[in-house]
Amino acid sequence: MQLQVLERDEEQAAETAPPFPAPSAVPDPGRHSLVFKLAVVLAFVVGGAFYVLLLYAASIHAAPGNSDGATVILEGRALSAGNLTLKHWALSMDSFWLVDVPLYAIGVLLVGVRPELLHLVPSIVAFAVISVGAWIARFGRRGWAAALAVGALVVLLGLPNRALAANFLMGPLHVTTVLWCLGAFVALRNGRYGWGWLLGVGLLAVGLLGDMQAAMLGTIPVFLAGLAGALRKRDMRVGLPAASAAIASAIAAEVLRHLALAIGTFSIARANPRAPVNQMIVNLRGLLGYGAALAGVGIKPFSSASEPAILFIAHAIGLVVLVVAVCLAAVAVLRASAVGLRASATRFHARALGRSRVVVRTVVQLESYGAGTWFEDVLIFAFLGACAIYVSLTLVSSDVYDRYLTAVLIYGSILAARLIGRVVERAETARRTVALTVFASLVAAAYVATFAGGLGTPAPVPASTALVSYLETHDLTSGIGDYWSSSIVTVESSDAVVIRPVTTEPGTRYLGRYVRQTSSAWYRNGFEFFVYNTALPWNAVDAQTAALSFGPPRQVASVGTYRVLSWGHRISVPGDGSYVRFALAPKG
Repeated sequence: MQLQVLERDEEQAAETAPPFPAPSAVPDPGRHSLVFKLAVVLAFVVGGAFYVLLLYAASIHAAPGNSDGATVILEGRALSAGNLTLKHWALSMDSFWLVDVPLYAIGVLLVGVRPELLHLVPSIVAFAVISVGAWIARFGRRGWAAALAVGALVVLLGLPNRALAANFLMGPLHVTTVLWCLGAFVALRNGRYGWGWLLGVGLLAVGLLGDMQAAMLGTIPVFLAGLAGALRKRDMRVGLPAASAAIASAIAAEVLRHLALAIGTFSIARANPRAPVNQMIVNLRGLLGYGAALAGVGIKPFSSASEPAILFIAHAIGLVVLVVAVCLAAVAVLRASAVGLRASATRFHARALGRSRVVVRTVVQLESYGAGTWFEDVLIFAFLGACAIYVSLTLVSSDVYDRYLTAVLIYGSILAARLIGRVVERAETARRTVALTVFASLVAAAYVATFAGGLGTPAPVPASTALVSYLETHDLTSGIGDYWSSSIVTVESSDAVVIRPVTTEPGTRYLGRYVRQTSSAWYRNGFEFFVYNTALPWNAVDAQTAALSFGPPRQVASVGTYRVLSWGHRISVPGDGSYVRFALAPKG
């Protein structure tokens, strides 16, 4: 009886119920997934913007801008004005065309020629490097191991001390070149032809067109990593996509360069001199010394006081992890390559003797090879390439050349972060994982303290600030001067005061256009004054060479360490690089 009543109630409920559940009652996993993804993207954008502001502040507090950074802003202005090939410019081998310059062109389009771009664009680039590096660091790992790998990279690279910030957060110091190379490493990770292969080729080609250091930082490492992959798997087809991508990028860069020359583009000055052999030997020792200072271990070149012992120990731990990660990656690729060569020889002899391939496979086991191994191979080769750049291009032992060590620290930090992720992943018990996490948190706290200390120090005031104020007050808007006193004033004044660099003729004492980092269009009109810095002598550009070139000045003004000379009439400098001797332009 009760069963019949229950069946009757169920039938009535079925008749009165709607044919389908209400939309709100049906969970929509797709909708929730989309909301979650949007929330993650929004958090990344907001958090990234805040982080960029922190990096921007660290950049300002680390070092003032200089004419190298100002020049690339002026290149960006030319690019944004339609001079896409930088025609009429004379640049060095690291022209940064299609590397840094497009980013500054976007900045100029948005805000104009502003001194804030000296720090903002490099800070955005640094954030991009950290983001891509974090993706590589966590690749192949999940959960807590992935989280600690990302955190390790942010700590080692994303909380820079003042020495690192002065190189990592300033431009153009080859950091954008590293960014394009990292992008190519990611694009080529699958070891297949396709869109990723084309993107990798494009990024490497763009890097080569704008900065020849991309060859050592990206192109050659990709080629060598492809060979290493082929040796690991005993199959040349495995490494062919990477090796061919490196070759194709070099060919594409050469073709595009010739096309640009046919259209009309910038000229390239002679390359920077190489260090002599005895200096290279000294530079090998400097890799550890200056590299350690850049990593926060030792006395900073920006301060006479050493850091507290606890902070020194924390940074020393980070440096040790980096060195261990580099050594392990180097040993792994060497061992795998050696085993691969032995396996190839064994296979050759086995075939010659007519043995079965099964016998060969029992002699040498094929090891696993995937994108994770690819990253560690290509990163170790890129690390060694960056070391080679520092050793070969550092002319004297000085922190001035720390800019060549930045790539070393970037690649080494990513390797260290991957190592930490692997250690956490292989922790056998929860207790070990917790212990590692607590220890890493203590080290991270010391890095945060160092980063905060850098933000708490007074920001250095550019020496050119007083000069800009004087020139604007006296309505002096167009002049020439030494390189380090020229383009930086143009940018610091937001293009209100224009100073173009000049230099002396080799073997003489006459002034002419500096045919490097300049455009011939800058010298078409006369100039009102000449300026040089007594505290920073450069290529004999001073009062004596100015008097030999233009005659005795009528007025000499002192603005701090700067001297401003004027003649009561306009002076001119040919834009073709020739030198002047009392060449006077008409008055007016």
